[in-house]
Amino acid sequence: MSTRVAAQERAEPAVDTAVPARPRGRRPAGAVSGREALLAAALSAFARNGYEATSLRVIAADAGVDMALVARLFGSKADLWLAVVDFLAERQAEGRAKLAEIAAFAAQDPAEAMRRFVRFYAEVSARGREVPAFIMQESGQPNERLDILVERLILPFRDACRPIFAAAFRAGVVNATDPVLFARMMFASISLPMVPSALAPDGGRVTPERVDAIVAQAIALFVRG
Repeated sequence: MSTRVAAQERAEPAVDTAVPARPRGRRPAGAVSGREALLAAALSAFARNGYEATSLRVIAADAGVDMALVARLFGSKADLWLAVVDFLAERQAEGRAKLAEIAAFAAQDPAEAMRRFVRFYAEVSARGREVPAFIMQESGQPNERLDILVERLILPFRDACRPIFAAAFRAGVVNATDPVLFARMMFASISLPMVPSALAPDGGRVTPERVDAIVAQAIALFVRG
C-alpha cells in the first residue's frame, strides 16, 4: 500500500461524547468481518463528510467495532483512507474485464457496445453509490489524496473506456463532438442521480426500476440508432 498519505496527520480527534461506545466481544454469526465493516463505514463517512471532517471514532461506531480494532487493522485515518482506495481499485479491476469484452464487441457494433456500456456503468453505479461522492470530496482543490485517486481509480477506468468511446465516435453513433466532455457528462448523468440525497423525495433510493429508467434516459440522450 502507498505510504504517501500515511505520513499525514495521524492524531485522532478528541473523543466525541455523542458517539456511544460499542461493546467488545465476538461479532454475531454471519456478520461481515470487522475489516469489511470498517471499510464500508469508512467509505460512507469519507463520501459524506470528507477526509478532514471524518472521525475514526465515528467510523468505528458505525461499523460496530472497538477503536482498538481500527488501530490494529489500519493504524491511522490516513491508512484507513488508503485501504478504502485499495478496496475500490480491486473492485474496479474486476469490472475492467467486462469493459474489455464490451470494447472487443465495439468493433462489430459500436452503437450496441455503447448501450451495453451504459447498462454496465449504471449497474456499477447502483452498487457503489458512494464512490462518486468519495472522489468528489477530494476534487475541490489539488492535494495528495486526489493524486492517488487519479492514479489508482480515475485513469485506469478512463483508459478501459477509451476504446469503446473511440469506436462510437468513429462510427458517429453518439450525440457529441468532444470526446472528453462527452465522457464527463455521461458519467455524471448516470452516477449522480444514484448518489444518496436528502433532496430526493425518497432519499435517493435506487431500485431496479430506477436503474432501468436511468439507463433508458442516458441511451436516449447520448446514443444514436
